[in-house]
Amino acid sequence: MPIAMTQIPANLLIPGQYEEIDNSLAGAQGDIKKVLIIAYKTAEAPAAAGKPLQVLTAAKAAELCGYGSPAAIMAGAFLGINKIEECWILPVAEPEAGTKWRKAFTVTADTAGEGAVSVTVNGKTLDAAISAGAAAAEIAAAIAARINSEENLPVEAAAAEGVVTISSLVKGVWGNSNTVTMKTGTSGVAIIPGTTAAGTGVADLADLFPGLGGRRYNYFLSDFADAANIAALAAELESRYSATRQIGGRAFIALSGPAGSATEEGSVIAQAEAANSPHIVLVPRLENAQLPGEWAARFAAPAIRRLADDPAANTYDIQADGLIAEREADFDTRQKLLEAGIATWRLDPAGNVLIERLVTSYTENTDGGRDTSYLDVQVTETVDAVRTYINAEAKKRFKSWKLAATEENFGAGSRVMTPGVFRSFLADLYQSVFIQEKQWCQDFESYKASLLVEVMAGSKTRLQYQHQPVLIGQFLIGAGLLQFK
Repeated sequence: MPIAMTQIPANLLIPGQYEEIDNSLAGAQGDIKKVLIIAYKTAEAPAAAGKPLQVLTAAKAAELCGYGSPAAIMAGAFLGINKIEECWILPVAEPEAGTKWRKAFTVTADTAGEGAVSVTVNGKTLDAAISAGAAAAEIAAAIAARINSEENLPVEAAAAEGVVTISSLVKGVWGNSNTVTMKTGTSGVAIIPGTTAAGTGVADLADLFPGLGGRRYNYFLSDFADAANIAALAAELESRYSATRQIGGRAFIALSGPAGSATEEGSVIAQAEAANSPHIVLVPRLENAQLPGEWAARFAAPAIRRLADDPAANTYDIQADGLIAEREADFDTRQKLLEAGIATWRLDPAGNVLIERLVTSYTENTDGGRDTSYLDVQVTETVDAVRTYINAEAKKRFKSWKLAATEENFGAGSRVMTPGVFRSFLADLYQSVFIQEKQWCQDFESYKASLLVEVMAGSKTRLQYQHQPVLIGQFLIGAGLLQFK
């Protein structure tokens, strides 16, 4: 029986007892999943634009990408919920030719009483104190100082001659998602909303993706919801999912606006048509106050934690901590969102946001026909996990084996791969791992009948195989008919 030795030569003559140590059959498969946040940094932040960096804490993200930056806000939201997966950031430089979002408020005061101005920034409320008898300029300065005292707000304030101007920290259309309101019940004081200047400009992510190299990021959180950048991310994810790269990952992007329809410009359903990717989950922020990036991060964080442990896990009713929504979409709207390839959520009696269904944005095949093959994100996740597991296990078990096209008796212990050996390997993995251990798949008999393994004609190095795993499903709907008498 041939036994392959790598360290003890066959012609060894020196007497003694020698034993090699081989760990190739020990241990279990597993890895720490990586999450990549794609978002703007501030202009002054020290992080290098386009170079991925790992952060362990929200404070470090703010230090590197800028306090109040989209990247810092998203990292803080994610790490506040999920500290298990590795958190990475791809810092994006603000568009050079862009402009900042701005909104002005005029303060008037006539014998001001003692009180406060309530300022709400993206759902977060701050109180700026007012002293009795304060002039309009003093009150404006107090409001600006209160806003600027917050460590991680995405806006900054300036006051001049009784006017408070709120500006986004970074240039670009990103700032247009900010919502800022001011009100006061203090006697003698009024706050008058003024003009709003929209931010302009958006970065081009396509130029940054080649710099990611071959490192696998299992999940992406992108703060870029414009059609061009969604398309660029979809193309990158499809490339990573391909047979030649096999470093697949799933992305979460929040869409803002009314639910609308496919023909209503600016609606989330119309925006979803830019995606059509089995690797992108669209999160409906709708018209809620918190920033889109925070919605994407808080919505994705607990789902990623569940899927990282089990790609086929049911994610129904997972709570997305920290999200604030005034109301949930009605039944018919949620049905339309799902049909359009947009995930849905609902509210529990306490107002907590609960994930309802994580569908992917893939809805149409290349012919434009309705295609539900990648309806739920668990499908893409599980298919990717099955492929990754088979490849890793095959490399572990069959490294340095020879290949034969015929089923000869090469003797016990031989390291010769044949179609029959690989077929048995696949069947054993399917039954013992994918069904019994992981519960990723079902129907062993159907799978076994689908196996086709052969050595490619004319080759002595290439084994080819075809197999049809039957994925396990999600128990999401129970439909019954009650006929009483």
